[in-house]
Amino acid sequence: MQDSLSVNDLDAWARRPSTSLRRDRFGLVMAGVEIIASSPVVDYVAWYTEGFFARGDSPVRARLFIHDVNPELIGSVKDARLTPPLRRAVLPTSPDTVCFVDDTHSTVHLFLAAATRDEPMLVAVRILRALVLRALLGDGCPFFHAACFTLRGVGVALIGRRMAGKTTLLLHCLDSLRALLVSNDKFALVQDTGSDAVDTLGFPIQIGIRAGSVLALGDGPLRASLMRRWSQRFSDVGAHRDDLETRLGIRPQELAAAADSTVMPQCRLGVAIEPCLDPDAVTPRLERLNEDERRTLWTHNLLRRPAEVFPQQAALAGPANETELRIPKVPAYRLIQPPAALALTSRVIEDLMCRVSVDG
Repeated sequence: MQDSLSVNDLDAWARRPSTSLRRDRFGLVMAGVEIIASSPVVDYVAWYTEGFFARGDSPVRARLFIHDVNPELIGSVKDARLTPPLRRAVLPTSPDTVCFVDDTHSTVHLFLAAATRDEPMLVAVRILRALVLRALLGDGCPFFHAACFTLRGVGVALIGRRMAGKTTLLLHCLDSLRALLVSNDKFALVQDTGSDAVDTLGFPIQIGIRAGSVLALGDGPLRASLMRRWSQRFSDVGAHRDDLETRLGIRPQELAAAADSTVMPQCRLGVAIEPCLDPDAVTPRLERLNEDERRTLWTHNLLRRPAEVFPQQAALAGPANETELRIPKVPAYRLIQPPAALALTSRVIEDLMCRVSVDG
């Protein structure tokens, strides 16, 4: 590898005769990324994003070159002098990865050593996802710190402060109501042309599940699957009951399959619910939010900057695009529930969704 690198050098190096690369497209209808990589990497990306990202027909908004290099060459690549418009991008969770960005041509060059193992290839998935999210942010799509599922064909946003029980409630709805998983932790909203309706977009983001959320589930296949995974990764789940930091990471597709459900990458949003734990509450109940409360709920959970949407890949972000937030015109409720009342809570949610389905 030479001492300095230009865009042309990287393009030529990727196309050298000794390299066998595949081209494929992954992404959403409005934001696709072309990947140029070896077959194992492309296949891994396809497996990880299955059900969320379409393949082959998305309009290209960015390109991702993935260079598989010998481990001894990584150091020289990392120290190479870059010729503009190339710049280095530091990825905090992948310090040994070399990543160069060409903003002029919306292209990322990722250098991976041993790109046949899951961890290096997972970096490629994260960058792909960040490039899709970057395109959506550039189009003015708002992102929120929230989870989402569908029930009876209606999208339900679980939105609220950290530690409010969103993931636990999501798990319970997947398990007991056979809801379909859209997203956990964050989603984007896309305005429907010509109406006030909005669609929720989910993403292939690993879901972090605390031990307390697993233990809150009723006996059944989902609880058994998560407890088995927990013991394989850590230790007995009961020993981590009050541990708020340790989380079991699981692909959303695998979580849905364990609950005998599936993923729904996009849905029409119909209602928002703010979970609130109240140790003094006797039974769960719903309180409809007024207009000011509804606006505050959405505004306080808006992710305003790229670093908030994809913090570990923020170095890939483009220029910030400030757009006016349009509050979704869907009813919003505060769900007040006592701890360990999820069986009753699911009935309250199911009753609400029956009413929403009829009204809709």
